Amino acid sequence: MSGAPGTEPAVAVAAPAARRELGTALVVAAGLAVHLLLAAGALGVLPPATRLALAFGVLVLLPGYAFVALGATPPGGAWLAPGWAFGFGVAWNAALVLATRALGLPFTVLVGWSAAATAAVWAAVGWRHRATPPDPPTPALPAAAVLAVALAVAVIGAYLIWVGPVLSFYSDAPDHIGTLRRMMASGDAFPSDAFFRDAGAAGVDPRKGLWHPQLAVIALLSGVDALQAWSGLPPLIAVLFVLNAASFGRLLAGGAGAGVAAWALILTYGGTLAAPGLRHALFSSRVADQLALATTVAVIADLQAPRRATRLAAIGLGLAAVTTHLFGIIQFGVAFATLGAGLVLRDRGVSAPVRRLAGTATLLAATALPFLLWRLSHAYAPTNIIHTEPQGLVWLTGNLRVVSPGVLSDSMFWGWVLFPFAWWPLWRHGRGNPASLFILTSSVAAAVFLFVPPVVMLLEPRLGYLLMRMAGLASLYGLLAWAVPGLWMRIVRRGERRVRLQAAAALVGVLLVMVPNLRDAELVGSRPEILAADDRESPLLWEDALQWMDAHLPVGSVVLADPFTSYSIPMMTRLYVATLVDQHSSPNDSLALTRILDARDGLDPYGSWDRLRAVVARYDVNAIALNDRFPVPPRGDYWAPSPEWYARARARLDRHPVAFEPVFDTGNLVVYRVHRAVLDTLSGAPPARPFVRAWRSGAFPPARRMGEGLPVLHGLELGPHVVAPGDTVRGVAEWRSLRPAPPGFYNVVVRLDRALPGGLRPPAVIGKPVRKLLERLRGERYRLRSNHLPVAGAYGVDLWRADEVVRDSFEMVIPPTAAEGRYEVRIKMMRQPHFVNLRLSDYFLDDDMFSGLPAGWVEVERPRAAKGAAAVAAEGRRGAGPGTGVAGAR
Repeated sequence: MSGAPGTEPAVAVAAPAARRELGTALVVAAGLAVHLLLAAGALGVLPPATRLALAFGVLVLLPGYAFVALGATPPGGAWLAPGWAFGFGVAWNAALVLATRALGLPFTVLVGWSAAATAAVWAAVGWRHRATPPDPPTPALPAAAVLAVALAVAVIGAYLIWVGPVLSFYSDAPDHIGTLRRMMASGDAFPSDAFFRDAGAAGVDPRKGLWHPQLAVIALLSGVDALQAWSGLPPLIAVLFVLNAASFGRLLAGGAGAGVAAWALILTYGGTLAAPGLRHALFSSRVADQLALATTVAVIADLQAPRRATRLAAIGLGLAAVTTHLFGIIQFGVAFATLGAGLVLRDRGVSAPVRRLAGTATLLAATALPFLLWRLSHAYAPTNIIHTEPQGLVWLTGNLRVVSPGVLSDSMFWGWVLFPFAWWPLWRHGRGNPASLFILTSSVAAAVFLFVPPVVMLLEPRLGYLLMRMAGLASLYGLLAWAVPGLWMRIVRRGERRVRLQAAAALVGVLLVMVPNLRDAELVGSRPEILAADDRESPLLWEDALQWMDAHLPVGSVVLADPFTSYSIPMMTRLYVATLVDQHSSPNDSLALTRILDARDGLDPYGSWDRLRAVVARYDVNAIALNDRFPVPPRGDYWAPSPEWYARARARLDRHPVAFEPVFDTGNLVVYRVHRAVLDTLSGAPPARPFVRAWRSGAFPPARRMGEGLPVLHGLELGPHVVAPGDTVRGVAEWRSLRPAPPGFYNVVVRLDRALPGGLRPPAVIGKPVRKLLERLRGERYRLRSNHLPVAGAYGVDLWRADEVVRDSFEMVIPPTAAEGRYEVRIKMMRQPHFVNLRLSDYFLDDDMFSGLPAGWVEVERPRAAKGAAAVAAEGRRGAGPGTGVAGAR
């Protein structure tokens, strides 16, 4: 039976829509069921990785997709929608965490309650669809682009599953995992005691937003440990980053741009694939990078085709970025302001796109303002000297300074050189597309914020080393997504031969710049052992001890240990510590450096019992851990453990087992329970330091000054003087501090210099570039350099007295590429921040800031001098000690 005329097409259209709605309802219902089963612990039989993926899906992606269903679809359509769903889910969960805060509830109630919230938001979507038909779908990617993006997704996912995240004690990972663990235990989204039981307001870290609480809820729902969650989620987050990059590429150059952007992100993000880059995908700063990219895509898509849904998407994604990391608001302020300026220049006035951008940016700022004001009320003025000391800068002349250009290499390797060449083509050929204009304006903004002295001098005192993050404004993968398809089209398109040849030359230039990135990708795939250094720097080397401490020491105990071991304890236990590694405590922690030095002095094998008692009392220490499981002594800015330090520190405590009860001991790692009442009875003078001699006038060579406020050098013993590549030069420098030195990062630089071959003497102003070019061409080195902490950090320079001479032992391995010849040995002591400051002349003059006082010579011979190994060892034994290093960058 037929209906009224004209009704058949409507029925035909309605049927697929109804099927889609039914399918969506079934998926949502299944997701909610999985959520409830996980919360009830009914899926415990599944592997932890599977439970983790399911928890991430139902907590973040499922509610995020509700907003996609309302019409907020990224350029590229459904294939790329998970990227935006991730951002919406982060914003939604951030709102839920804040709601629990307002209600005075632990945010961990969201493990179960968020299922109801997800059901409610999807119910609103269903009501909205019944009231108003959904917008037509966004045009999909071409099949070839889908295939390219899918391959990129598969590659980065498999790669991160294979290599895992970076867990090094030099990275921020222990910081994040320790914070995550404390959140899971306390239900506090902003714990002030993540590491230090006594931190109080100084423990508040203004850099952390609402991403960590979401990770905690995911871990709790899936029933996995904080470390398991941190190790299992990066592949999922990185895959979503690739999809968001593809959306950006779609705006820049269509389907080809999407494919290029996906692969370019993998090859260039964070430098190269061999660098941490996407292995840090779970860091709040990296998640904020991804969400800021998604926000930018939404803003630009709204400029290209204004729609209320896209503008609202930009606001939602922007909120996700800001609540993840407060740096997002600075990033948006700079990026959108400069894009607006570019539009004004392009359109020669305040055009409709300029007004649209201003409106979207204003709405985003107004929406984020309450959270920003509330969060900033907890972000006290930074007082951590390790953070606030000027660092990572280059002094041009006088007080004029810029950020070190090295930050570009760290973030983009050699890719940064493409930007200056691309600025004019971006303006000439790309300014009509807001996405291309954004690549231009944001990269110019990065250059201004990093390298224009008045801007740097204004912002550096306020942002500190966070100013270096401005390099992230320049999107190399975006530039490649615009340039590569565009140049290729110019080559294959019929036209003037000169234009095609110019495009071919430009494309070859781009590919040549990318060769190191491609080579690193090939190395990572064919030689995974290049990442093995991570295993030598992992706290998992003493995982058994950490597990024992967590199980047997009372919850909430404070453990005194070296900075690197201390850094790992909150990461894998419910215990507290007295110190952390270098710059890893909060910018608000005014005691950061004091804690490091207290731990150094309290555990000093030659320290007094009074000093140890004071440290134990100050931090309410319950246990002491001594660790000798480091494959090589770790590099600390202020002090670090060494095998010799461990042996002497252990012997000191082992002599008093009643005060320091050994409760865990594997020979190379021991944990003591501290009995304070007995500790209070210990007395006696501390043992003499074997590397310190009493100063007597005339008993030492004349003092040679290093610089204002630095110790003077009395002499340098070296041996052997004749060596071959692979041999070790051993030395002992004799230092004396004429007056008390302030605490800080003191570094001894030992440098070997020889003349260039053929008597070459380039002009001084280009001496260093000429030498480095010659070294590259000839495959040999004419300068060698090694750095070490004075006496390996065992006796801080700030403790040295004028009536003593400190004998600083070190070793330097001659590399295989060392050229033959006689080298002059120079030595210098420096006080510097964590990120070293340089002078402009240091990039050009061989006589740079690392040039020290001439103090001896070494002859390098090829082949090896005819000298028995025993004789070499005997000659080199004098002065052997804890400071070691392979001659490296110079």
